[in-house]
Amino acid sequence: MDNAWENFLEAIAALMSKALTDKETENVIAGFNNFQQRLQRLSSHNLQRLNLEITQSAKKAKKCKHDGKTCTQNVTRGFLKTWVVAYLIKYAIGVLPSLLKGKVFKNPSILKKSGGSDTVGFAFFLSSFLSAYKLVLCAMRKIRPDHEGDRLNAFVAGSIAGLTLALDKNKSRRTALTLYLFTRSIQFASSYAMKRWAEHRQAKKASNRQSVRDDDKLVDSQALVIKNRWDDILAKIMTSSAATVVMSLTAAVNIYSCVIEPDAMPRSYYNFIMQHSGLPQKFGPMFPPLVETFQSQFNLLKDGPGGFDNIGIPEGMTSHDFIAKNISPNIATLFPPGIRHDYQCCALLHPLYGCKRHAVDTFTGEFGRALKMYGTLNAIVMMVFQHKKIASDPVKSAKHYVKSTIRSCFFLAFYVLACFYIPCLSRRVLGR
Repeated sequence: MDNAWENFLEAIAALMSKALTDKETENVIAGFNNFQQRLQRLSSHNLQRLNLEITQSAKKAKKCKHDGKTCTQNVTRGFLKTWVVAYLIKYAIGVLPSLLKGKVFKNPSILKKSGGSDTVGFAFFLSSFLSAYKLVLCAMRKIRPDHEGDRLNAFVAGSIAGLTLALDKNKSRRTALTLYLFTRSIQFASSYAMKRWAEHRQAKKASNRQSVRDDDKLVDSQALVIKNRWDDILAKIMTSSAATVVMSLTAAVNIYSCVIEPDAMPRSYYNFIMQHSGLPQKFGPMFPPLVETFQSQFNLLKDGPGGFDNIGIPEGMTSHDFIAKNISPNIATLFPPGIRHDYQCCALLHPLYGCKRHAVDTFTGEFGRALKMYGTLNAIVMMVFQHKKIASDPVKSAKHYVKSTIRSCFFLAFYVLACFYIPCLSRRVLGR
């Protein structure tokens, strides 16, 4: 387009030069050249570049993402909107079960009670949490305007907003939310550290490659290949085994919490694990006193000296006789006659069988319970979300269902087995 304008202007200048003097012709040509330069500055390409520069300047000046509202308006509106929505949802959750069961018609006071102080407090906490998050996030974007992509702004905002948990008066709910936020914080810290470590290693590799290129003695292209260092190998191992390590640590915490400090776990989660252990079903109303006896005996043996003489059951004495004589005659009634355990804690943890028999019983029993749970759950998920795949290829869908269900059952069965059999093994290894 620029060439067309130049040819057009030159043609006009050539025609007019025949009717004008040399001096006038020079003035006309100079005017046309000036006009041509202005047109070039205002060409479509330059206009697009100008628009891009203006857009980038506007984006640079405004880092927050709430278009049309100031930070104060965004926080205030978010607080009010969240409070109303949270209140209505919490109220609906409290009323709906009673409404479906017909209890509301017999006791209308449920409608008033469901919207009481607990619902108001929960709505106030949630709205305060989200408003504090938005407020701190806006502040962090202004403090760190050039670090939007590293997610550190969101982490700091979430950490500070988490302090609003103190506003929630419900202890169990506060504990559950604290555990969730703490877990998410650990997850972010780990991923952020791994990301920065990876960037550091990549920068180091790039520097090494550049130094190799600058070396005149190395002419072979293969010399530019930088071998993995020990930190690269370690990072690969950590990335591939992170899920396994986290699961192992979780299992260790669950083992300790379930049998030593069950109050440290949310009651619903504790009941879930205990039900899958099979112990409540076997001992019925005697299960709570059995757990209390185990906890007291564990704390007693923990503070004492180690060794089999102090934590084991003497040779020639059955578990029933030892428990009845030294711990609790009432708990001793749970032990079958003639059975003997090597260690006191093993006897209280699984009174009906020895360690190996208990391991087999735990695995087989949990596999059956997991099969009922995962079989039903996977079937519902497939029918709701994958009904088209079932209709188009039922054989493949059936194979996927069976494989997924069996794999999940094996996972949960081995997980529960590890929770209740590893203490028996470690007791023999450590002698405590």
